[in-house]
Amino acid sequence: MAPSEKSLEGYVVVAVDGSASSLEALRTGHRMAELLDRPLVAVNAWDIAYGLFPPRSWHPERDAQALLDRSITAAFGPSAVPKVETITVKGQPADSLMRLSRPAELLVIGSRGHSGVAAVMLGSVSAACVAHCSCPVLVVHEPMAANDVDATSSPAQQIPAADRIVVTP
Repeated sequence: MAPSEKSLEGYVVVAVDGSASSLEALRTGHRMAELLDRPLVAVNAWDIAYGLFPPRSWHPERDAQALLDRSITAAFGPSAVPKVETITVKGQPADSLMRLSRPAELLVIGSRGHSGVAAVMLGSVSAACVAHCSCPVLVVHEPMAANDVDATSSPAQQIPAADRIVVTP
């Protein structure tokens, strides 16, 4: 059963869009929820992505729920899925996350997600949440591939993904 928007007090809320950084946010959110002894909820916000007439095969809530289910399985594996409640919500991602996380214990969000204008807006949702959320926000970077670190990398780039986290009060 999905929690209602009004009952997210004390939850660890994780923004999920299926991107690599949102999958890492799910894993980190799960660890934080366990450490804080709080329930975990994964949220996917969807908005109207069509012109004047929607395609007949477009079912945004069902598609958003399917994306959440696939993301949870991808983040934890099919046999190790922890208890994660889910919410799909219609609206702009940043606005929806700020509204939903208002009573939350913590919002966990990936540093970069999927966007229709990725070249221009990378990180805009996480930046808006950091700047305007009323709860603490933890921004998680996507994990580095093993071949991303080499002898020419700076020491800051060699920090493991779990240690490259930004938390705001």
